[in-house]
Amino acid sequence: MDVKIFQFNGCNKCFNETLLLKLDPDNKIQFISEPQNWKGEKTEVAVITGYLLPSDKENLEKIKTNSERVIAYGNCTTMGGIFALANQHGYEITPLKDLIDNPLNINGCLGEIEELKTLMAGDEPTKLKTLCEVCVRRATCEYLDSVHRQIELDDSETCFNDLGFLCNGFIAKECKERCINYNTPCRGCKPMIERPGIRMLGMFGTLMGNIEVATEHSEMGATDKLADEEDDVTRSLPDILGNFFRFTLPISGLPKGRISSSGKILEDVFTGRLIEELPLISGLLGGNKSISLTLKIIESYEKANQIEVSEKTKKYRKELLGLEIELDKALENEDPKQYKEITGEIRKIAGNMNLSNIFFGGFKSQIDEKDNFDEYKTHIFNVVEGTYKNGSIEYIVDPNGIIKEIKIKEG
Repeated sequence: MDVKIFQFNGCNKCFNETLLLKLDPDNKIQFISEPQNWKGEKTEVAVITGYLLPSDKENLEKIKTNSERVIAYGNCTTMGGIFALANQHGYEITPLKDLIDNPLNINGCLGEIEELKTLMAGDEPTKLKTLCEVCVRRATCEYLDSVHRQIELDDSETCFNDLGFLCNGFIAKECKERCINYNTPCRGCKPMIERPGIRMLGMFGTLMGNIEVATEHSEMGATDKLADEEDDVTRSLPDILGNFFRFTLPISGLPKGRISSSGKILEDVFTGRLIEELPLISGLLGGNKSISLTLKIIESYEKANQIEVSEKTKKYRKELLGLEIELDKALENEDPKQYKEITGEIRKIAGNMNLSNIFFGGFKSQIDEKDNFDEYKTHIFNVVEGTYKNGSIEYIVDPNGIIKEIKIKEG
């Protein structure tokens, strides 16, 4: 089968994952990292990865004209994805379906290679279970007394949402990355319903029915008008956009934001996010450098605030950095066997290719059954206002743990 893979903008993790298609000798794969220079040869299947802008429409139309099937692979292409949080700052990241007619869609961050193979073959996609069906935690959907931005990892049976720890699994399908297996709540990269962010916000808002909300008297004497002050809800959920609409902002129905841009999309994505969410976000969008980017963010905060890190944690982190170097070599050589082997080793430590197991102070789940997990188990950490710097990364955290500014030197 003749297949052309096009990488447009942003993180190249889904583009990299398509290297696995070369394991099938019947596939003739061409990787195109500069679609604007593509000459327009005919192909059976075109796979689009990366986030898209209205200015990409002409190149996308050329691809569609010359392809029997066009597949949007990964959230950035299908729904806007993590990079579309920059739409809050005036960007116009746009799903492929709004730029060309009738593409096939594979949601997910990371896109799943088996689903891609299925659509390439022209077969019906496998029917997936809901994430809650495959989760070992169990929900009661009882009203909450409080909402938490961090929790200790002692309870492995109760639904995150029942613990007051937001998890978007209610609106998601099962996925390969399965962040929930590594004590990380789902952020909804594989939604199963329309307008998932709005629906999840409504569901979690219902669970918060018992939590105090600041109100004030209206002229008519009623007390159902929200007051202009912080309360238990707003303190617990200071980043509605980043937590409920992390992958789906362009399809949410919400208007484009008017916050001033820094001029760099990566920095705009991070600004306004929560300190405890940074490792997962950097794991999502760091591409080939996700591991080093994530560890720089974490270690700058640990060092400044004297968060103790065990020797076992340091050992595993060092192994991950070594694997990142080996991954670069596999990608440079377009070696699918080496890529599969190395990503498998990364998953053993980091949980998945989103690095869900990596956190401040250690790891969220046990890596090796022979380990004493207490040696590197992460715990709740204090939010400390300040400026944090580590090499190419510098960011400012406000008293509420919100990222007010971040500078990332790329390369």
